[in-house]
Amino acid sequence: MRFQARQFMRNGVIHCKATIEEVFPLLCPKKEEEWIPGWECETIWSTSGYNEEAAIFRTVKPYDTELYWTTLQYDMNNRVVDFLITAPRLYMFRFKIDIHENANKILAMMFTQVFTSITEEGSTLIKRYESEDFDLRLKRLEELMSLYLDDERAKKHMQ
Repeated sequence: MRFQARQFMRNGVIHCKATIEEVFPLLCPKKEEEWIPGWECETIWSTSGYNEEAAIFRTVKPYDTELYWTTLQYDMNNRVVDFLITAPRLYMFRFKIDIHENANKILAMMFTQVFTSITEEGSTLIKRYESEDFDLRLKRLEELMSLYLDDERAKKHMQ
């Protein structure tokens, strides 16, 4: 029987009382080591060592799945970060973050992820991701980002 790919999309929002200049650099697989406990990232290619268009990163932790992140767009002026992420022999997913600022100077980061399996094993994993509480995961990221930014501001204030 021929393999039948599986696809699903999920989205959600993280809110943060911060400026785009504070938040945008944190939307980098390498920089996430600084604010997400247990996160580990290897920079495969980047002229700066951090996120930029055409950069490639590799992560395994914290999710125990080898992922290769290719940055399609990293544009602070247009407030967008876009990745194509590959889990070899399992699945690929598009991960886009659009950032908007509301009237109260609160940033809303709109996360959109589209997963597509490329093997039966990948389809099984994607099925599990579909049932995952994505809002809970985003809430945790929101808390971690806010704590990190508060700590960074406190350090600057002490100097």
